[in-house]
Amino acid sequence: MVNIGESAVLLTLNPNPPLCSLVECIWHHEGTSGVHGREHVLPDARFQIVFNLDEGKGAVCGIRSQHVVIDPARTPWMMGVVFRPGGSLGFLGASALEFWNRSVALDLVWRAQATSIIDQLREAGSAHNRLRILEMALTFRMQSSERAMHPAVNYALQLFNNTPHVSTVADVSMEIGWSRRWFSQTFSEQVGMTPKHYCRLMRFCKIVRQIASNQRVDWADVALSGGFYDQAHLIHEFRAFSGLSPERYFRAEHPFPNHVRID
Repeated sequence: MVNIGESAVLLTLNPNPPLCSLVECIWHHEGTSGVHGREHVLPDARFQIVFNLDEGKGAVCGIRSQHVVIDPARTPWMMGVVFRPGGSLGFLGASALEFWNRSVALDLVWRAQATSIIDQLREAGSAHNRLRILEMALTFRMQSSERAMHPAVNYALQLFNNTPHVSTVADVSMEIGWSRRWFSQTFSEQVGMTPKHYCRLMRFCKIVRQIASNQRVDWADVALSGGFYDQAHLIHEFRAFSGLSPERYFRAEHPFPNHVRID
């Protein structure tokens, strides 16, 4: 449990096996933080399903390479599912690439099941019950799906996540024995963006985590250790993904590493 304001509480659930191999966490947010204003939500290389329980709606939010602006005060009762990279494949019924930088109504993806789950969540008596209901629904859907990530894509993700500025697309495609074109196409369909773009995004996420530590930042050292050509390259990439300069991000209030209050 995390208190994020006088009257707002964020609960998270780490799902049980085997669901935990595909789902990083399930979260539940209720109440208002007492802080009014907009927030930049930076891309974090994750697929999510988000439920607005106030309005009885859900949406599949694909992996993003752009920031979005939200007003937390307008969505006081929410739930969400955060998938591990590539983990959303068996829950979609479509290519992950179709959701890139898009938010698609959940009923268009899950049909009648979307309405059924949302009704159950809204009628449940507590946040803990809602978290377990959603965990069971996801487990059932996972067990009913025949779609699974290709082992070669899983291997590539491990390389890119550990060393996004070292392992190139050409190197990985050669290592797994696929053509670069075939590897890029399969990776994109299963993860949700091209491997080259994914590596750029992972490099950006690493920089965000480093800056969010609120310790003194040596920008030249950050650029070098992050695999950027120079400081100017770092600034350009940071703006492209976040809409902010690294310095503005560093000085801003960020309740979570990828949330920045801008008002």
